[in-house]
Amino acid sequence: MKPRTCDVAVVGAGPAGAATALYAARAGLDVVLLDRQTFPRDKICGDAVARKSVGHLGDLGILDRVQTSVHEPVGRALLASPRGDAIEVDLSSPEEANPHLICRREILDNALVEAARARTAVLEGARVTDVLRDGPRVTGIAFRTRAGAGEIRARAVVGADGFDSVVARRLGLYRHDSARWCVATRGYYRGLDVAARTVEIHFLRETLPGFLWIFPTGDGVANVGLGIVHADLKRRRVGLRAVHEAVLALPRFRDRFRRTERIGGVVGWNLPAPDPARTLAGDGFMLVGDAAGLVDPFSGEGIGNALDSGKVAAEVLADVAGDARAVATEYPARLWRAIDAGEIALHYRLRSLARRAGVVDFLV
Repeated sequence: MKPRTCDVAVVGAGPAGAATALYAARAGLDVVLLDRQTFPRDKICGDAVARKSVGHLGDLGILDRVQTSVHEPVGRALLASPRGDAIEVDLSSPEEANPHLICRREILDNALVEAARARTAVLEGARVTDVLRDGPRVTGIAFRTRAGAGEIRARAVVGADGFDSVVARRLGLYRHDSARWCVATRGYYRGLDVAARTVEIHFLRETLPGFLWIFPTGDGVANVGLGIVHADLKRRRVGLRAVHEAVLALPRFRDRFRRTERIGGVVGWNLPAPDPARTLAGDGFMLVGDAAGLVDPFSGEGIGNALDSGKVAAEVLADVAGDARAVATEYPARLWRAIDAGEIALHYRLRSLARRAGVVDFLV
């Protein structure tokens, strides 16, 4: 396969990678977007698309497509404490044009990739096997498809390939931090009694400082899952899916789920939370989205920060076109401003406080 050259090679076509490619193409950069999967494809997630994310979708010109697909607009949240107290919170805002919504990642990610196909090169079914370097500088990637092996030489490589990023691993930057990271489950249930336009968050003693969520995705289906700090799960020596099943068998949920139909199985995945000390960029490379560990440590939401990181990465690449080494300092500085490092620190503190059921009872 003949080698190709471009300005930016983006590895991974989820929200972070697709956003990087779309914003970089808008800035006039020659981009190649690669993913080992072919789209549309499922992605394990809570499917929540918060207002910040919706703003990016509008900016990228795909919000109409998402809103005409199967989804659920969200206007209220029900919050329940460990002892069962509950309160409804109005999430609507007359000042904000963008509503929250729930949209399955198979639909959302495909909309982003289709937009990328229209504006730049997209290579699906391409598994990255190595990161190419000239001394300390990253100069491209090697990949393999069914047609054979290939190489892309690029001024910058963007790792957007998830929590187990090949790019991060090849650069020696991967570290699974079980004290920071969370793990989560997801199952789809049909026929669950859920109020329209309402998401549910249940703080439970079995999951603190995490929680169980019930998110209607539209078409009579709900995304149900739970998140828990990975280190806590290891200490308890229980399986993640076993916790999921045990929680739904609790008295407060048992009757609601008895008559539902589960679509497929319960699946689990990692939620890599931020570490401001982690290296996220260097001479010729950047990490974005889950590859950079940007999932909110308290809410578990990751799509908004992923889209933010893609936009920041593209802006930095456009601004430092003649100095790839400047990426190492400019990208982290702008990124932590965009996703607010202070807010991240606050959310770690909230997660720590939420370990105590009495505190959560009081707050709710």
